[in-house]
This record gives sequence, structure tokens and C-alpha cells, in this order.
Amino acid sequence: MYLSEINTYPIKSTHPISMKAGYLFPTGIGFDRNWMLIDENNAMLTSRKHPKLLHISSRIEGSTLRVMLPQQDFLLPLVPQPTNPVLVKHWAENPVPAWLQNSALDVALSDYLGLACRLVYSASLQAEDPNQAASFADAQPLLLTTSASLAALNERLDEALGMERFRANLVVNNLIADIEDDWKRIRIGACELEVSYPCERCVLTTIDPVSLIKHDQKEPLRTLATYRRLKDGGVGFGINLTVSRIGPIAIGDTVEVLS
Repeated sequence: MYLSEINTYPIKSTHPISMKAGYLFPTGIGFDRNWMLIDENNAMLTSRKHPKLLHISSRIEGSTLRVMLPQQDFLLPLVPQPTNPVLVKHWAENPVPAWLQNSALDVALSDYLGLACRLVYSASLQAEDPNQAASFADAQPLLLTTSASLAALNERLDEALGMERFRANLVVNNLIADIEDDWKRIRIGACELEVSYPCERCVLTTIDPVSLIKHDQKEPLRTLATYRRLKDGGVGFGINLTVSRIGPIAIGDTVEVLS
């Protein structure tokens, strides 16, 4: 087995940046979900409810992140200067601190989405205690999927889907479908990862990232429910992981199951 894709999503719920090589930190792949959009109530916005976010792209250029909207580009520092924090609502019960970024970009994003919004950066990423650092990822720092599992799903679907529907950070090329369900600890290159739990899939998988049209039969969730039900409810595809040994990774790295 080998690593066939590396993806980072600097702005939560937007288009990914595909990489040939990257670095795994305790918070996950570099720059992943460091930024997030919030509404006028300081609550996160995601492409589950606002699919147009999927058409916002970004690109790393030196020490900056270029954010690309249909009509305008903006540059943000990859390591922002601290500002007075705002408390934003993510998944946790308690709000988390974040820093506002660029007022002109906020205006452009609001115009594009048709609602008042602002872009924020996770202030905890620059915490003095690295154990307190956290991105705006939904669950654990990394999401991994495998090619064989996608092939097994596509055999059951009327129309095959690409892996982009599942917004994974890491994709492993392998031969046995759903084998990742049994993994507890793996090594990729010099990095070691601990498996936390299966990834419960949501309505976002039913939205075509190009057309932004939601599947009228709720695929692939409908088909996943026939053979990938989780014991606590919902359906699973892929696994969530934490990083136990940091380091560089690259396309083609061997993936080894340690336990």
C-alpha cells in the first residue's frame, strides 16, 4: 500500500489544495482548516448549508495564502499577527478564540455568499502550549480513505463518484476494501498515526462539488447505509486519525499497518 493523495483545506469547507509532499503536525497536515468563515452570530459556516463555499479556492505562495473568489483574489499571511480575539462557535460546547483577518475579503465573501460573514484564524494554533493547539477540523486532525473502499462503493452505485466527495486529507492506494476499519496504528513514511474512530459521513457527500447540485436520491449515503452502518448510528466511510510521530510525508510513501 502507498500514499496516493495528500490534501489540505486551509479554509474550512472550501476547495482543497492537493500536494505532492507535506508535513504532519499534531494538528494534522500543514495549514489544514486553519481558517473558517463565521456568520453574524460568530457561528461557523460550512458547505453543508452553503455549497458555494466549495468554489472558493486557495493557494500557498511563499509566506502567504492566496484566496481566490470568482472576481477577486486576496493575500493573507500564513502566520497571522495576533489581534483581539473573537469567540466563535465551532463544534465544541464552549466558544473558541479566533482572530479576524481581512475586512475587504470579508466584504467580498459576504457578497459572494449573499450573507454577512467574516473569515477567522484559529488563535489556538499559536498557543504557547502545543498540546492546546487546534484547527477548525470537524473531528480529529486527519481523515484517511482508501482506493479499494471507494471502488467497492462505486460497484454498488449507478454512477461512480470521485474521492473528492469525501474530502480526505490522505488517500491510500490499496487492494482490500474497508480494511482500514481494523487498523489501530499505521506508519506513513517517518510518521506514525493512531486511528481514533470511523468517519461518520454527512449530507456534504451528496453534493456534487462542481455543479453544487445535491443528489436527489441522497447518494452515496443511501447506498452506504446498506453495508456501512455504524453501531452508534449513521454511516461510515474512511477513518479519523491523530498524529503520534510528526514528520514529512510524500506521494508514494509506503503505508504500513503497525497494529
